[in-house]
Amino acid sequence: MYKSCNLILHGLCFFTGAVASCCNSPVDQIGNQKPPLLFENYKGELVPPEELFKKIREHSNKFKNGGCPESCKNCCFIQEQDWDEGKYINEVTITNFSCCNADCIYCANNLSSNERFNDYYNILPILKYYKDEGVLVKGCEFHISGGEFTIYQECDEILKEFGMTDYAKIIISSNCIRYSDALAKSMEIGSTYIIHSLDCGSRETFKKIKRVDAFDKVIDNLKKYTFNAKQQLTLKYIIIPNVNDNLDEFGKFLNIAASLQVRRIEIEIEGRYARMVNYKISPYFVELAEKMKQMAIPYGFYVGFFPFLRQAMHNNVYKKQNGIQNFCSKLRIRNDNSIKKLYISQKY
Repeated sequence: MYKSCNLILHGLCFFTGAVASCCNSPVDQIGNQKPPLLFENYKGELVPPEELFKKIREHSNKFKNGGCPESCKNCCFIQEQDWDEGKYINEVTITNFSCCNADCIYCANNLSSNERFNDYYNILPILKYYKDEGVLVKGCEFHISGGEFTIYQECDEILKEFGMTDYAKIIISSNCIRYSDALAKSMEIGSTYIIHSLDCGSRETFKKIKRVDAFDKVIDNLKKYTFNAKQQLTLKYIIIPNVNDNLDEFGKFLNIAASLQVRRIEIEIEGRYARMVNYKISPYFVELAEKMKQMAIPYGFYVGFFPFLRQAMHNNVYKKQNGIQNFCSKLRIRNDNSIKKLYISQKY
């Protein structure tokens, strides 16, 4: 029995130019903390299983020997248990592309240091290789994000190979601006799920956040996707300071979710804000998220929190348990002039 996590032992995350065990990058108050990298300068090479698992063991053995890799320090996913050390992969994150048909104000790929690109390696040959080698086990999970998957060149082939055959559970982050017949069919089979960040309940707020006028098209596509697959859609609400951080907009969002008859809602804080405050999430936003959860419960939704909020709550408990002073200021973000000016300076 030792501390570790499933992703360290059985996870792969394909970035542009790198492969890691995960993409969670723990938000402990240390600067520039990176995910647990396995291969850098990666361009789609077929790494033999033995070489792959040799790298995986370098990370997992640090846990097994009572330590912790710097990349995993204070991560909320670490837990102590008897771990299966078999040589297999059961969770894959695919984020090796960034092409998109929206321009969301919170997207990391809109930062000057992370410009969008079209030069990405093909992921399907890699997935097929590890499937044929017995590394990628049946029943595994794919988490697909980065750019917009429905316009990604391998979208239909991946769904046909792994979704429509029920080989993998596929969870796709999609803006739903483009309707995909392949995605709809894969959802109806029951193996594929969409996480859609609607983030609003009105067309006006949608345009501010997504910076495209596609609110009506998205709602129409969501209705099509959920017509025969209501439980396959999760609606996400990313709290954006000074844009949608209010219960009135969230109430409109809940009405849309109810009309679609979805079962699950996820709440998150905007990643750009989290980075600006060095992941010291204001208690105001943690409390706001809790209020939103309480608003949603009477509708019958399951409500969860995405990693930034989840980690913020974890850090709060972690530091209280260790006798450390409250980890962040009690000032509301809208009263922090320096951060507010930074937001106002952006052309939304």
